Amino acid sequence: MLTVWQAIFLGFLQGFSELFPISSLGHLIIIKGLLHWNFSFSDQHFLPFVVALHLATAIALIIYFWKQWLQVFMAYIGSVQRMKLVYDDDSKLAWLLVAGTLVIVPIGFLFEKKIRLFFEDPRYYWMVAGFLIINGLLMLLGDYVKNLAVKRAAQQQEKRAEDLSFINGILVGASQSLAFLPGISRSGATIVAGVIAGLSYEQACRFGFMLATPAILAASVLELPKLFRPEARTMLHLTMIGALTAGVTAYLSTIFLMKYFQTRKLTPFAVYCVLAGIIAMVLLRP
Repeated sequence: MLTVWQAIFLGFLQGFSELFPISSLGHLIIIKGLLHWNFSFSDQHFLPFVVALHLATAIALIIYFWKQWLQVFMAYIGSVQRMKLVYDDDSKLAWLLVAGTLVIVPIGFLFEKKIRLFFEDPRYYWMVAGFLIINGLLMLLGDYVKNLAVKRAAQQQEKRAEDLSFINGILVGASQSLAFLPGISRSGATIVAGVIAGLSYEQACRFGFMLATPAILAASVLELPKLFRPEARTMLHLTMIGALTAGVTAYLSTIFLMKYFQTRKLTPFAVYCVLAGIIAMVLLRP
């Protein structure tokens, strides 16, 4: 059974590390191993709590990007009325989000739960730390490739998300599948894929967060009935506390990151992931 402070901590961890490119699942498993917490993702009492945290994160993203989502929704309607897929920037972004989301659905359906349960075995916690190191190296690679591109084409204007080809949109969406490996960040993977595709860091962050919203929301909605099971009532107050903490933290994290990536890069997060991964691997290795 979780305590109030554990619920608050896990809510903060979800809202913070789901959006910062440091892997929420990786941190959850590593902290669970280091502190010897005994909850399980498959536990009938704990799973509704996890669902609520993810749902709160998705709601926070919807609230922050509500103007963009309204434009996207109206673009879908416009596409139907005009019988034309792409007719302006909003419709292009709308269908890029569809393409980038649909590619991840079959992968998540087939592999996500199996991978998560595999890494609940304490014998493999050190591997999660290894993936956290890889996550950091991927972000360093993204910064390196971006720097090369800037030097080679100093006068070339960076793309907006709306300027991506559908192939690039699908590839950025597919990069989310790396996050099924605990320690690899969903936001980190999409930002790296976005900047390699020619987006600015801010545009890559915006597109990545908007791509993450339906993925997180869909996963939450599928599990939503678990929140109303009788066994979930014993944790209702903790679930509400954790979800509120996650939602507020996710909203504040989005504000910070959207401003941060206007002028800065992934390197600080990359260095953190490499160092934290090395320390965790040493402490968790059997």
